[in-house]
Amino acid sequence: MPSMRQWLGASALIFLLAAGACARGAANTSFNGWWQLDEGASTGVPPMMKGHQTVVHLTQADERFTIDFLFDGQSVNTSDFVLDGQMHQGQLGATQDAQWVDRPRTIAIDIHRPAGGPMPAGNEHLVWALQGNGQEIRRTSTHPDTTAPAQVYLYRRIPPPAGSDR
Repeated sequence: MPSMRQWLGASALIFLLAAGACARGAANTSFNGWWQLDEGASTGVPPMMKGHQTVVHLTQADERFTIDFLFDGQSVNTSDFVLDGQMHQGQLGATQDAQWVDRPRTIAIDIHRPAGGPMPAGNEHLVWALQGNGQEIRRTSTHPDTTAPAQVYLYRRIPPPAGSDR
């Protein structure tokens, strides 16, 4: 018959092994981090982006979602969204509303660009969705007021670039 000490030791070992297995198998449910476009697994990538390194640095904290776009290592644009489902002022005269669809894995963003602005007028619906174990994001862009096909980008999580302070 095992002693109390042996029984506690065995129980602790089983608990630690189970906890480790769960941690390894747990999905990452955070958008935070660096993500590189997998051009081959994406559709609708514009010619100007093909053959270049396209990376996004995503930051999600509370009800804020920030997308920093990097093209060949250079930051080219940062977009900020409030995830409250309310209309907010966006960039270049656009308005936008963003919200959780399936917290913490899916965010939907609607961008409304006015006629006569610097960008083509119209609406864009974006969905950022963590896939599987949280190492991939599927970003889908549709334009509900046109017949244009959906643009689907697959981003894969990467380590922070050397020298990055974020």
